[in-house]
Amino acid sequence: MKLVLTAKQIKDLADFVEKDGQPSYTITEGYFPPQEGIEEYTGLVAYSASEEHGVLQLK
Repeated sequence: MKLVLTAKQIKDLADFVEKDGQPSYTITEGYFPPQEGIEEYTGLVAYSASEEHGVLQLK
């Protein structure tokens, strides 16, 4: 599988990692259905193994 990130996505991921502070992240395709105050999203996401930390949408 080939994964291509834009410079903005790399910067956003670096900022997320700095704030989140986990040792590793997985990048994959994800889908989030629309919820109150959140738009539907299909695309690349980054997340850590921690259930207490967030998921970054790589828009």
